[in-house]
Amino acid sequence: MLILRVDDRLIHGQVIAGWVRPLGIHCIVLASDRISRDEWTCSAYRLAIPDGIEFSCYTLNECVKHIPAENKQRIMILVESVSEASELIKKGLLVPEINVGGLGYREGTREVAPYIYLSTSDIKSVVHLHSLGIKITGKQLPNSVAVDVVKKLAGIK
Repeated sequence: MLILRVDDRLIHGQVIAGWVRPLGIHCIVLASDRISRDEWTCSAYRLAIPDGIEFSCYTLNECVKHIPAENKQRIMILVESVSEASELIKKGLLVPEINVGGLGYREGTREVAPYIYLSTSDIKSVVHLHSLGIKITGKQLPNSVAVDVVKKLAGIK
């Protein structure tokens, strides 16, 4: 199982208690060109990871190289933005679905759900990913009702 999650908060209680533990995730990968260059920040995120769960902090290129196409492990990849998720796909990461777990309000963004605000750039990335056949869902927790981000953007209920 491979989960690609977009969440601008990255690693926090909801991810650990709501996703990692209930789904039996074995490995968390934080994929960010910006954060991976900062050893102190990677170490700080590592402190939030429970014992027994692997953690890696990679650039987008490194992430794609280290995640096998047909992995047998339960892995969650976390990125801060839809554009980073799109970059991972462009670089060869294979996923059928992307989970948007939280993108807070920023100036000039559009609300898709109370926990998802998309910029013009995010919307372009969503449209591109959708055109590749990748499903984009908003979901705070695994048992939450999924929001079809593309349908919400199109105004379809």
